[in-house]
Amino acid sequence: MKQRIMTAIVFGIVYLGCLFIHPVPFSILVTAFAVIAFYELLAMKGIKSTEFHSIVGFIFVAGLVLRPLWDNYIVGVSTLKMVVILLIFLFASIVFTKNRITYDDMAYLFLSAFYIGFSFSLLAAARFHGLWLVLFIQIMMWVTDSGAYFVGRTFGKRKLAPHISPNKTIEGSIGAVVVALIVAIILYMLVPSQTIQSLNHLLFITLIVSIFGQLGDLAESAIKRHYGIKDSGKILPGHGGIFDRFDSLLFVLPILFVFHFLG
Repeated sequence: MKQRIMTAIVFGIVYLGCLFIHPVPFSILVTAFAVIAFYELLAMKGIKSTEFHSIVGFIFVAGLVLRPLWDNYIVGVSTLKMVVILLIFLFASIVFTKNRITYDDMAYLFLSAFYIGFSFSLLAAARFHGLWLVLFIQIMMWVTDSGAYFVGRTFGKRKLAPHISPNKTIEGSIGAVVVALIVAIILYMLVPSQTIQSLNHLLFITLIVSIFGQLGDLAESAIKRHYGIKDSGKILPGHGGIFDRFDSLLFVLPILFVFHFLG
Protein backbone atom coordinates (compact mmCIF):
# COMPACT_ATOMS: atom_id res chain seq x y z
CA MET A 1 0.00 0.00 0.00
CA LYS A 2 2.85 2.40 0.88
CA GLN A 3 4.46 1.81 -2.50
CA ARG A 4 1.14 2.36 -4.27
CA ILE A 5 0.61 5.68 -2.47
CA MET A 6 4.16 6.89 -3.19
CA THR A 7 3.81 6.02 -6.86
CA ALA A 8 0.48 7.88 -7.05
CA ILE A 9 2.01 10.99 -5.43
CA VAL A 10 5.06 11.10 -7.71
CA PHE A 11 3.00 10.33 -10.82
CA GLY A 12 0.42 12.97 -9.87
CA ILE A 13 3.07 15.65 -9.32
CA VAL A 14 4.72 14.99 -12.70
CA TYR A 15 1.42 14.72 -14.60
CA LEU A 16 -0.31 17.73 -13.06
CA GLY A 17 2.91 19.74 -13.10
CA CYS A 18 3.30 19.36 -16.88
CA LEU A 19 -0.44 19.93 -17.33
CA PHE A 20 -0.38 23.27 -15.53
CA ILE A 21 2.97 24.55 -16.85
CA HIS A 22 2.31 24.65 -20.61
CA PRO A 23 0.84 22.57 -23.47
CA VAL A 24 4.29 21.76 -24.90
CA PRO A 25 5.78 19.86 -21.91
CA PHE A 26 2.39 18.22 -21.42
CA SER A 27 2.39 17.04 -25.06
CA ILE A 28 5.88 15.60 -24.66
CA LEU A 29 4.86 13.77 -21.47
CA VAL A 30 1.70 12.42 -23.12
CA THR A 31 3.78 11.24 -26.09
CA ALA A 32 6.03 9.29 -23.71
CA PHE A 33 2.95 7.73 -22.11
CA ALA A 34 1.58 6.77 -25.53
CA VAL A 35 4.82 5.12 -26.63
CA ILE A 36 4.99 3.11 -23.39
CA ALA A 37 1.32 2.09 -23.64
CA PHE A 38 1.89 0.92 -27.23
CA TYR A 39 4.92 -1.09 -26.07
CA GLU A 40 2.75 -2.71 -23.40
CA LEU A 41 0.14 -3.72 -25.97
CA LEU A 42 2.83 -5.24 -28.20
CA ALA A 43 4.19 -7.18 -25.24
CA MET A 44 0.71 -8.57 -24.47
CA LYS A 45 0.64 -10.34 -27.83
CA GLY A 46 4.31 -11.22 -27.80
CA ILE A 47 5.28 -8.93 -30.69
CA LYS A 48 8.93 -7.88 -30.45
CA SER A 49 9.36 -4.13 -30.10
CA THR A 50 12.63 -4.19 -32.09
CA GLU A 51 11.05 -5.50 -35.31
CA PHE A 52 10.74 -3.10 -38.26
CA HIS A 53 6.95 -3.05 -38.18
CA SER A 54 6.97 -2.34 -34.44
CA ILE A 55 9.37 0.57 -34.92
CA VAL A 56 7.06 1.95 -37.61
CA GLY A 57 4.23 1.68 -35.09
CA PHE A 58 6.22 3.57 -32.45
CA ILE A 59 6.99 6.37 -34.93
CA PHE A 60 3.33 6.57 -35.93
CA VAL A 61 2.13 6.73 -32.31
CA ALA A 62 4.64 9.46 -31.40
CA GLY A 63 3.91 11.40 -34.58
CA LEU A 64 0.17 11.25 -34.08
CA VAL A 65 0.32 12.40 -30.46
CA LEU A 66 2.69 15.24 -31.40
CA ARG A 67 0.43 16.33 -34.27
CA PRO A 68 -1.22 19.11 -32.18
CA LEU A 69 2.29 20.44 -31.48
CA TRP A 70 3.11 20.47 -35.18
CA ASP A 71 -0.22 22.08 -36.03
CA ASN A 72 0.41 24.92 -33.56
CA TYR A 73 4.11 25.56 -34.12
CA ILE A 74 5.36 23.96 -37.34
CA VAL A 75 3.00 22.75 -40.05
CA GLY A 76 -0.37 21.03 -40.21
CA VAL A 77 -0.28 17.26 -40.67
CA SER A 78 -3.21 15.17 -41.88
CA THR A 79 -4.13 12.29 -39.58
CA LEU A 80 -5.62 10.39 -42.52
CA LYS A 81 -2.34 10.61 -44.47
CA MET A 82 -0.45 9.33 -41.44
CA VAL A 83 -2.84 6.39 -41.18
CA VAL A 84 -2.42 5.56 -44.88
CA ILE A 85 1.38 5.70 -44.57
CA LEU A 86 1.24 3.35 -41.58
CA LEU A 87 -0.91 0.86 -43.52
CA ILE A 88 1.47 0.95 -46.50
CA PHE A 89 4.48 0.23 -44.30
CA LEU A 90 2.67 -2.56 -42.46
CA PHE A 91 1.60 -4.27 -45.68
CA ALA A 92 5.15 -3.91 -46.99
CA SER A 93 6.41 -5.53 -43.77
CA ILE A 94 4.61 -8.75 -44.68
CA VAL A 95 6.76 -8.95 -47.81
CA PHE A 96 10.07 -7.83 -46.35
CA THR A 97 9.81 -10.09 -43.30
CA LYS A 98 8.91 -13.08 -45.48
CA ASN A 99 5.60 -13.63 -43.66
CA ARG A 100 7.26 -13.44 -40.23
CA ILE A 101 4.58 -10.86 -39.47
CA THR A 102 1.13 -12.23 -40.18
CA TYR A 103 -1.98 -10.38 -41.23
CA ASP A 104 -3.35 -10.93 -37.72
CA ASP A 105 -0.22 -9.35 -36.21
CA MET A 106 -0.49 -6.45 -38.62
CA ALA A 107 -4.15 -5.87 -37.75
CA TYR A 108 -3.35 -5.99 -34.03
CA LEU A 109 -0.44 -3.60 -34.44
CA PHE A 110 -2.45 -1.16 -36.55
CA LEU A 111 -5.45 -1.12 -34.20
CA SER A 112 -3.19 -0.71 -31.16
CA ALA A 113 -1.16 2.09 -32.75
CA PHE A 114 -4.21 3.98 -33.95
CA TYR A 115 -6.19 3.57 -30.72
CA ILE A 116 -3.30 4.61 -28.50
CA GLY A 117 -2.01 7.34 -30.81
CA PHE A 118 -5.36 8.91 -31.63
CA SER A 119 -6.68 8.87 -28.06
CA PHE A 120 -3.54 10.37 -26.56
CA SER A 121 -3.39 12.94 -29.39
CA LEU A 122 -6.84 14.16 -28.31
CA LEU A 123 -5.52 14.61 -24.77
CA ALA A 124 -2.56 16.65 -26.01
CA ALA A 125 -4.76 18.69 -28.36
CA ALA A 126 -7.27 19.44 -25.61
CA ARG A 127 -4.54 21.09 -23.54
CA PHE A 128 -3.81 23.50 -26.40
CA HIS A 129 -7.48 24.55 -26.32
CA GLY A 130 -7.41 25.17 -22.59
CA LEU A 131 -6.50 23.82 -19.18
CA TRP A 132 -9.96 23.66 -17.61
CA LEU A 133 -11.52 21.02 -19.87
CA VAL A 134 -8.58 18.60 -19.53
CA LEU A 135 -8.52 19.08 -15.78
CA PHE A 136 -12.29 18.60 -15.54
CA ILE A 137 -12.22 15.35 -17.56
CA GLN A 138 -9.35 14.04 -15.46
CA ILE A 139 -11.10 14.92 -12.18
CA MET A 140 -14.26 13.17 -13.36
CA MET A 141 -12.19 10.07 -14.13
CA TRP A 142 -10.73 10.04 -10.63
CA VAL A 143 -14.12 10.74 -9.02
CA THR A 144 -15.74 7.94 -11.02
CA ASP A 145 -13.07 5.43 -9.99
CA SER A 146 -13.28 6.46 -6.33
CA GLY A 147 -17.09 6.54 -6.35
CA ALA A 148 -17.32 3.07 -7.89
CA TYR A 149 -14.89 1.68 -5.31
CA PHE A 150 -16.41 3.17 -2.17
CA VAL A 151 -20.08 2.85 -3.16
CA GLY A 152 -19.50 -0.68 -4.45
CA ARG A 153 -17.68 -1.67 -1.31
CA THR A 154 -20.45 -0.26 0.91
CA PHE A 155 -23.61 -1.15 -1.01
CA GLY A 156 -22.49 -3.51 -3.79
CA LYS A 157 -24.35 -6.81 -4.09
CA ARG A 158 -25.02 -7.50 -7.77
CA LYS A 159 -22.04 -8.17 -10.03
CA LEU A 160 -21.65 -5.88 -13.03
CA ALA A 161 -19.51 -8.10 -15.28
CA PRO A 162 -18.32 -11.14 -13.31
CA HIS A 163 -16.82 -12.79 -16.40
CA ILE A 164 -14.48 -9.81 -16.85
CA SER A 165 -14.06 -8.06 -13.49
CA PRO A 166 -15.55 -9.99 -10.54
CA ASN A 167 -15.16 -7.14 -8.03
CA LYS A 168 -17.22 -4.53 -9.88
CA THR A 169 -20.89 -4.17 -8.94
CA ILE A 170 -23.96 -2.57 -10.49
CA GLU A 171 -24.48 -0.49 -7.35
CA GLY A 172 -20.90 0.75 -7.54
CA SER A 173 -21.28 1.66 -11.19
CA ILE A 174 -24.49 3.64 -10.62
CA GLY A 175 -23.03 5.24 -7.51
CA ALA A 176 -19.96 6.34 -9.50
CA VAL A 177 -22.15 8.20 -12.00
CA VAL A 178 -24.18 9.87 -9.24
CA VAL A 179 -21.06 10.96 -7.36
CA ALA A 180 -19.53 12.31 -10.59
CA LEU A 181 -22.66 14.35 -11.33
CA ILE A 182 -22.69 15.82 -7.81
CA VAL A 183 -19.00 16.79 -8.02
CA ALA A 184 -19.57 18.28 -11.48
CA ILE A 185 -22.35 20.52 -10.16
CA ILE A 186 -20.14 21.67 -7.29
CA LEU A 187 -17.29 22.47 -9.70
CA TYR A 188 -19.69 24.33 -11.99
CA MET A 189 -20.73 26.60 -9.12
CA LEU A 190 -17.20 27.14 -7.82
CA VAL A 191 -15.24 27.41 -11.06
CA PRO A 192 -17.21 29.09 -13.87
CA SER A 193 -15.67 28.43 -17.27
CA GLN A 194 -16.27 29.75 -20.78
CA THR A 195 -15.57 26.24 -22.07
CA ILE A 196 -18.85 24.96 -20.62
CA GLN A 197 -21.94 26.54 -22.18
CA SER A 198 -24.45 25.58 -19.47
CA LEU A 199 -25.06 23.24 -16.57
CA ASN A 200 -26.91 20.81 -18.87
CA HIS A 201 -23.89 20.86 -21.16
CA LEU A 202 -21.63 20.06 -18.22
CA LEU A 203 -23.85 17.24 -16.93
CA PHE A 204 -23.97 15.66 -20.39
CA ILE A 205 -20.15 15.64 -20.59
CA THR A 206 -20.03 14.19 -17.08
CA LEU A 207 -22.39 11.36 -18.01
CA ILE A 208 -20.28 10.50 -21.05
CA VAL A 209 -17.05 10.57 -19.06
CA SER A 210 -18.40 8.52 -16.14
CA ILE A 211 -20.34 5.89 -18.11
CA PHE A 212 -17.87 5.34 -20.95
CA GLY A 213 -14.94 5.61 -18.55
CA GLN A 214 -16.24 2.55 -16.72
CA LEU A 215 -16.82 0.78 -20.03
CA GLY A 216 -13.23 1.52 -21.05
CA ASP A 217 -11.97 0.03 -17.80
CA LEU A 218 -13.97 -3.15 -18.45
CA ALA A 219 -12.73 -3.31 -22.04
CA GLU A 220 -9.11 -3.17 -20.89
CA SER A 221 -9.82 -5.84 -18.27
CA ALA A 222 -11.27 -8.05 -21.01
CA ILE A 223 -8.14 -7.59 -23.13
CA LYS A 224 -5.86 -8.50 -20.22
CA ARG A 225 -8.01 -11.50 -19.33
CA HIS A 226 -7.82 -12.70 -22.94
CA TYR A 227 -4.01 -12.60 -22.85
CA GLY A 228 -3.85 -14.01 -19.33
CA ILE A 229 -2.11 -11.10 -17.61
CA LYS A 230 -2.90 -9.11 -14.47
CA ASP A 231 -1.29 -5.77 -15.39
CA SER A 232 -0.29 -4.28 -18.73
CA GLY A 233 3.14 -3.37 -17.35
CA LYS A 234 5.26 -2.68 -14.27
CA ILE A 235 6.45 0.88 -14.87
CA LEU A 236 4.22 2.21 -12.06
CA PRO A 237 4.89 0.10 -8.93
CA GLY A 238 1.63 -0.83 -7.26
CA HIS A 239 -0.43 0.46 -10.19
CA GLY A 240 0.71 -1.61 -13.16
CA GLY A 241 1.39 -0.07 -16.54
CA ILE A 242 0.51 3.12 -18.38
CA PHE A 243 -2.30 1.35 -20.26
CA ASP A 244 -3.72 0.31 -16.88
CA ARG A 245 -3.75 3.91 -15.63
CA PHE A 246 -5.18 5.48 -18.79
CA ASP A 247 -7.60 2.76 -19.94
CA SER A 248 -10.74 4.73 -19.02
CA LEU A 249 -9.46 8.03 -20.38
CA LEU A 250 -8.37 6.46 -23.68
CA PHE A 251 -11.90 5.17 -24.18
CA VAL A 252 -13.61 8.42 -23.20
CA LEU A 253 -11.60 10.85 -25.33
CA PRO A 254 -12.72 9.45 -28.75
CA ILE A 255 -16.34 9.50 -27.53
CA LEU A 256 -16.00 13.19 -26.61
CA PHE A 257 -14.46 13.73 -30.06
CA VAL A 258 -17.51 12.15 -31.71
CA PHE A 259 -19.77 14.55 -29.76
CA HIS A 260 -17.58 17.51 -30.84
CA PHE A 261 -16.34 18.29 -27.33
CA LEU A 262 -12.77 17.59 -28.45
CA GLY A 263 -10.97 17.87 -31.76
